[in-house]
Amino acid sequence: MTHSIRQPQNRPWILVAAVGWTLLILALCTVPGKDLPEINIISIDKIGHFGIFAVFGWLWMRAYTLSDLARRSRYVLVGGLAYAVLTEIYQGIMPFGREADLWDAAANAAGLLAGVGVYWGLAASSNSRNRTP
Repeated sequence: MTHSIRQPQNRPWILVAAVGWTLLILALCTVPGKDLPEINIISIDKIGHFGIFAVFGWLWMRAYTLSDLARRSRYVLVGGLAYAVLTEIYQGIMPFGREADLWDAAANAAGLLAGVGVYWGLAASSNSRNRTP
């Protein structure tokens, strides 16, 4: 079954936002570990990872103009999962005092899935409102 939604209008600002957010994630991964605030609640780090990748997933679903929602989701998920893992590898190999963390990658992936899922939910809601009885 192919899920389609209306073709998004040409909104260059959403593409700029998606690219900008992607670059912001990379910049945050580059902040030296010694410059990060010391937070004793271990889960706050994972919440941060989850949140930035949820926004990432939602922005890229909005920015990608492919009308087939299932195909768009596959592209965003595959690209996003690759980016989630690569940012962790990047942190592990760069001399910034950061470490690659499997649990951070898992939080990234969970956030990505949540962002794509929220987009799906909003798209389904929008489609049901646009149907005529």
